[in-house]
Amino acid sequence: MNDPIFIIGLPRSGSTLWHNIIAKNENICRIGEMHFLTPWRKDFRHFCKKYVGNLKVNTNIKKMVDLIFSQETIPGLSAWFWNAELQSISSNPLKEKIYLEILASDRSLGSIFKILIEKITACRGFNRCCVKFPVYPSHISQLLQWYPQCKIVHITRDPRATSISRTNDPGGTQQLIRKYPRMTFLIRKIMICFVVVQYHWTSQLHCKYKDIDNYALFLYEDLLADPEKIIKKLCDFIEIDFDKKMLEPEKAQESSVTGRRAIGFDKKAATRWETIISPFDKWLITMLTKKSMKKFGYAPNNAAISPKEKINGTRSAYRE
Repeated sequence: MNDPIFIIGLPRSGSTLWHNIIAKNENICRIGEMHFLTPWRKDFRHFCKKYVGNLKVNTNIKKMVDLIFSQETIPGLSAWFWNAELQSISSNPLKEKIYLEILASDRSLGSIFKILIEKITACRGFNRCCVKFPVYPSHISQLLQWYPQCKIVHITRDPRATSISRTNDPGGTQQLIRKYPRMTFLIRKIMICFVVVQYHWTSQLHCKYKDIDNYALFLYEDLLADPEKIIKKLCDFIEIDFDKKMLEPEKAQESSVTGRRAIGFDKKAATRWETIISPFDKWLITMLTKKSMKKFGYAPNNAAISPKEKINGTRSAYRE
């Protein structure tokens, strides 16, 4: 398989839009969210430890593959890749191939990851894939070990927008609020703090990897301000041809603010958070993330984007 493309970043940073753009290339196999390794949720390691056991035991490999292809909801296999995508292409020959290859491998996490994405990519008739959120950004080093020539697309967004999106996320925060309505205020504040910590952490990781040739940072606001220019830079980085179809991506996920699924590039999405954020939250998040925003190329005191103008105070961190 040719060198895969990995989309890395924080949730609610526009990952679906970036994924939809790349998927417009007819030579790229689109693979959905995996969350194979992540420190913030139950991941593949948790699944193996609790539901599979020692991978050196042959019967446990059979058990692991059976569970991966089952219809069960299992902690650690809760992302789109495991719940929907894998099931949609499951077949006995594919399942058997994956089982035999894992059985013959060193059975490490890296080998299992590579076998899964490579066999699925080949099953669909492709020789290159784009995987969304295969791991949390802190595990970029693992991706580089597994695929030294891979392309890592690190996406980011204004932390104030990310915070608002996370506090209104219908698939996460809102479920907690419905379950514990009396704790709504506390849940929202905890989520904001969580985003701030993650944002700071990922900005440090960006500084660590920014000089590596197969790593590049792309800003959500840059994409909305000038889609064609940024997509051409993206294509140049991941080494694919630019196609006008990329300017017409599929519908994105539902907005956590409006509840609608935008088609194409909604410039208002870059500043919509300003209409609902409280002055205190805006001040607090700005103060706590100011240094991190500058590392990513943002000017914390400026608006992220203007509908009629190029970005005020932001720049693409992709190295030209």
